[in-house]
Amino acid sequence: MHKSVKMFSAITLAVVTAMATSGCVTQNYAEEKPVVDRDVNKEQKAKTRISLALSYLNMGNMAQAKFNLERAKEFAPDLVDVYTAFAHYFEVVGETEQAEESYRKALDIEDDNADTLNNFGVFLCRQQRVSEAETLFKKAIRVPSYLRVAETYENIALCHLKVNDIDKAEHAMERSLAHSPNRATSLLQLAQFKYAKGDYDQAGLYMSRFELATRRFTPQAMALAFKIQQNMGNAEIAENYAKMLINMFPESEQAQSYLEDGLIRIAEDDLAERYHRYVLKTAALSTTGKQTARVKKSVVKSKQQSPQGDASAVVSAATKPVSLPATQDKGKPQNKPPVDNSSSSKTQTAATPVKQQTSPVQPPAINAAAFAVNKQTPKPAVTAVGNQAAASAINVDGPVHIVAKGDNLYRISLKYNITISTLRRWNDLVDENIHVGQVIRLSRPKK
Repeated sequence: MHKSVKMFSAITLAVVTAMATSGCVTQNYAEEKPVVDRDVNKEQKAKTRISLALSYLNMGNMAQAKFNLERAKEFAPDLVDVYTAFAHYFEVVGETEQAEESYRKALDIEDDNADTLNNFGVFLCRQQRVSEAETLFKKAIRVPSYLRVAETYENIALCHLKVNDIDKAEHAMERSLAHSPNRATSLLQLAQFKYAKGDYDQAGLYMSRFELATRRFTPQAMALAFKIQQNMGNAEIAENYAKMLINMFPESEQAQSYLEDGLIRIAEDDLAERYHRYVLKTAALSTTGKQTARVKKSVVKSKQQSPQGDASAVVSAATKPVSLPATQDKGKPQNKPPVDNSSSSKTQTAATPVKQQTSPVQPPAINAAAFAVNKQTPKPAVTAVGNQAAASAINVDGPVHIVAKGDNLYRISLKYNITISTLRRWNDLVDENIHVGQVIRLSRPKK
């Protein structure tokens, strides 16, 4: 994604570096004189080799990293840490199949090692295998002695975020917060999720908790706070955040964006767009499934009613192309919902900022529940005689929407299933600022 979301927090490999050189030191007393015995066993030697391997790996010396891992394996072939370290090495060098084999070998040795389960889950999530990853994360959480539960729930959230399922990501992040109420990363990400869904009141509450938990300000967090307050109508508070942003981080991308365009677009607006596309895509798939089920049911019913009837009728019914029910009324342009192809987008959190995009997009002002209602009970493009009269008055052919209080282009695009860029093109809008009473075309203007 972008600057708004951090990378996965993989649990650090259990490597005991303190024993790297000295081993376990034991003192015996013979004739009242201390005698130091160095009891360096094979497992400790293996851990020393693992520590060296990881150091070489961080320096980019892959040959020495692998050499030390092989030596560690010779010392302790049944040590879990050896195989989790190998898995990390193989992932770094791009050998994903061998990395997976190493994780599975580690779990063969100790199937309830929570750190291994968590790290394997992170690995699978990077491969877009979200369901398998979540299973491993939850298995780690169920280990009674496991203490890093909040971090693993956060990993579940980030994994769902990787495939744009913000609803599940939000639920997992709330679970993370339940286990660690002052966890700053979870608080900030929940503020981001609420902002993306248009729930600005809740976003503001999470931002306040985030500020209390960290006492630290970042340009990204200030930009988000500014946009939240702006959307809540708190102009004075929003302006205070803007002043802090400029004074404390004058060279930041967010400060420069505020000076140039008033922070029309921030990283979380990209998240909002991803959520919008995901909701549309999910709704379309759900509708397709229901329609297909109805067709199959109709075919079965036909067979039952006329077992001796013409078989061609049944074949025709079963093979007839299934079309999606229109989400718009007759006369409204049938734009296909945008499909999210951003499978290569990086999973992010508050700690990993994202690139600002140049096309200004107003933050969303709708949540999933509201969309579901609109999807089930679609409204016509022209909802009142007043709209038709307004269209006639300004000589606009086709359906229109009259901007009401609280409307923005995002709401309108969601309501009529027309992309924001298309609305701007049809209405010659240079930006996304619209005003109450403005007439918005809902079809391509005639040349």
